[in-house]
Amino acid sequence: MNRKLRTIIITGFIIEIFCCAIAYSGDIKKNIPCFAILYTASFITYMFAIYYISKNEETNEQDNNSSRAILWAIIVFSLMFRFTLLPEAPSDDIYRYLWEGKLQLNGISPYSHPPEASTLEHLRDGFFSGINHKHLSTIYPPLTLMVFAVADYVSHTIISMKSIFLVFDVLSIFILLKFLRVMGKDPHNVLTYAWSPLVLISFAARGHCDSLQIFLVILALYLCVIRKNLGTVFAIALAVMSKFIFIIIAPFLIPVKKLKYIVVFFAVIAVLYLPYISAGKGLFSTLLHFGTQYHFNDSAHFLISCLCIGSPLASKIVTVLIFGSVLFFLYKKHLTFLITDNSGNPPLASSSKKEAEKKGNIDVNNFVLNYAFVAIGTFLILAPTLHPWYLTWIIPFLCFNKNRAWLVLTGTVICYYFMSHELFSNMIWYNGEWVWKEVHWLKLPEYLPFYILLIYGWLRAGSVSLFFYQNVLLEVEAKWK
Repeated sequence: MNRKLRTIIITGFIIEIFCCAIAYSGDIKKNIPCFAILYTASFITYMFAIYYISKNEETNEQDNNSSRAILWAIIVFSLMFRFTLLPEAPSDDIYRYLWEGKLQLNGISPYSHPPEASTLEHLRDGFFSGINHKHLSTIYPPLTLMVFAVADYVSHTIISMKSIFLVFDVLSIFILLKFLRVMGKDPHNVLTYAWSPLVLISFAARGHCDSLQIFLVILALYLCVIRKNLGTVFAIALAVMSKFIFIIIAPFLIPVKKLKYIVVFFAVIAVLYLPYISAGKGLFSTLLHFGTQYHFNDSAHFLISCLCIGSPLASKIVTVLIFGSVLFFLYKKHLTFLITDNSGNPPLASSSKKEAEKKGNIDVNNFVLNYAFVAIGTFLILAPTLHPWYLTWIIPFLCFNKNRAWLVLTGTVICYYFMSHELFSNMIWYNGEWVWKEVHWLKLPEYLPFYILLIYGWLRAGSVSLFFYQNVLLEVEAKWK
């Protein structure tokens, strides 16, 4: 056993000990200080593992057998962590998943009635009391609702619901492995996602549904890279139907010069909405309500709100204008890149030789990853609400570029949980329900390291123009290559 394999195994066992301790300590929300200590310790160990893998990435000390053994160790430990955390008490979101799955199995659309509706009293069970925002109907897109129904059909239990989203989480690991190989990256970099404490807590422990969207986005990007256009369109359409926000990366993946792919994209969306169409305005009412009425743990959006003298409308307008400008810039660059090629597919190098074509493919793939990363990262920075599990959307991209700012944020986001602790906050009545009051000073230890590293990367790139805005997020585009 060589030193690298031995180090990875020891590191894996250390993280497993912390996972066992988290699982043993009980409900995270009831033991926040203990959880914070264990999470921070596991995060430090995880960062060491990333550093160690990166340090040895370009060395040729290990033979193929040793490299394969290290990869298997990473995968086995990633599965071990997940099964250890599976019995952990879930997020209260999962009670809504179970409720909305049950509604569908009883022929009722979750878009039509909020959980507290008197007409649904006969369906209430032991999970009902745990549902949050009972006065609001579902916010989830059709595909996510369908997965709720499938899990509830298998068993109306927490473990069934958590397990189905854990499956998507594990599938993401294996898609990332294939993706890394196609991109010419070290497959050991899958550790960045597979061992991420934030990913482990968000899906295995808390049972959030975002693993479905992450899997579909990774699948869409992978299929785009291997030039499976129809599969790419299906995958990104399904991703949008599991989390609306991912429509922002669809333009980078759909061949714009071929109308049939655009038709397929919207056809998939239309077909998935058909079973719920009778809800009418209810399809988007809760989404609009959350988007306009709620904010929590925001960073850039909070600063914009302060500059707008606390005006919700003005801050939303400014935020949308900034986000729209960034997307317009990215889309324009992407379209300019496409126009240089005569085909409807993403362009290759002008030379027809295999080596030039391969290099052209790599360049295109890097551009697609680059733009998708910047688009999602910009949304997270400007979002009025940023729950920790939202940051899992960005982690798969860190397997290709270990951006220090985003990696650190997945650790410092632990400060979020203290906003739900009585030592720092208290409950207030807001929008018809009791919620925890936001503690703005806790955002300093959470976001300050992130923005310092982000600005450092920007200054190191040596540019202040919008053209290099992507380098602020990626530190330097050359790292993709």
